[in-house]
Amino acid sequence: MITVIDSIMGSGKTSWAIQHVNEADYCNDRFLYITPFLDEVKRIMDKTDVDFFQPQNRGKGKLNNINMLFQKGSNIASTHELFKNFDENTRSNIREISQTLNYTLILDEVLNVIEPYTELKQGDLRILKQGGWITIDEDGFVIWNEKEYKLDSKYNDIKQLAITKSLLCINDTILLWRYPPEIFSYFKNIYILTYMFDASILKYYFDVYHIDYTVKSIILENGFYKIVDYYKPDTTKYQDLINIYEGKLNENIPCKLTSFSSSWFDTANKNYTDKLKNNIYNYFTNIINSSSKDIMWTCFKKAKNKLKGKGYTKQFVPCNCRSTNDYNEKSTLVYCCNIFFHPGITNFFSKHNLTLNANKYALSEMIQWIWRSKIRNDEKINIYIPSVRMRMLLKEWLKLDDEKINEKSF
Repeated sequence: MITVIDSIMGSGKTSWAIQHVNEADYCNDRFLYITPFLDEVKRIMDKTDVDFFQPQNRGKGKLNNINMLFQKGSNIASTHELFKNFDENTRSNIREISQTLNYTLILDEVLNVIEPYTELKQGDLRILKQGGWITIDEDGFVIWNEKEYKLDSKYNDIKQLAITKSLLCINDTILLWRYPPEIFSYFKNIYILTYMFDASILKYYFDVYHIDYTVKSIILENGFYKIVDYYKPDTTKYQDLINIYEGKLNENIPCKLTSFSSSWFDTANKNYTDKLKNNIYNYFTNIINSSSKDIMWTCFKKAKNKLKGKGYTKQFVPCNCRSTNDYNEKSTLVYCCNIFFHPGITNFFSKHNLTLNANKYALSEMIQWIWRSKIRNDEKINIYIPSVRMRMLLKEWLKLDDEKINEKSF
């Protein structure tokens, strides 16, 4: 059974998970706790009463070590990255062990189950197709065709991904990595801790593969966290805590709805990126006059070198950062992203007659990043968002102009 606990950041989802583990039957229940960061792995190991083991990179590596831990029936705490790299042997171990031990999977934050695969260049893809090493089936999966003579070892990863049906080819050019959906049937219970689940790729993925789930929320009652029927949080209470910059810095760069997207940074005039860099410096230094310990900023990783500047470069926090309290003292933020789905991902779901909500997804990604800051402690923050689209999405979420908001847009 899959239960999605959909509650706003800071509402106590991880605290509920720790409470749930501590209330378990130690004789019969086992846990696999998956979280984005190693720091959170340590937190789970420190705060729970059961013995959790973290896979170690020794001998034949972490995958071999986690296989040994499963075979021993250990409670395991690890990261999203290792979970995504589970091979057929690991999944087979989980499937077999789940028949005798009640393993519960706790997934802290949604997993990126479909992602662009960039390790194979177009030239290599063409070589493999023309040489008959791979073919693409009617569902778009890359199929490995075994041959008697050897192929360059650099293609071994492609071979393994193809064998496990983890690699898709969209429109003969775009490669996508796909997490095998079968693993979600190997656990007695699965809890997914997140916010705005219906905006996530994982939600659409569950729909494609007809994976059933229920959505709940949590509340704190008499000192204990309790799962309750899903409810939408009151976001208006943050109106007085989030000061969104409005002023000339939003106007001195020509701005369309697609400006500041990943592709915009690929082709943007240097004058525009230099102006944005100056805007960031001006906002931190003159408009807010913040000290370096109070600030955090982000953009797409590939644009970082174009925008980094004096006094704020080291305060960069990746735009996909989530599930960490490391930045909860930051009060002045700059968010230089305009989030869209990768076209390959959009095409994949389109082939399954599903239309992704780009605005909802963009908002959820931005909210996750913003909630790394002081706002998670219900303290005031300032934020500069150059993108008019992202700025309006945040305003609508806050219901700053309630009469003009069309709820159907979300």
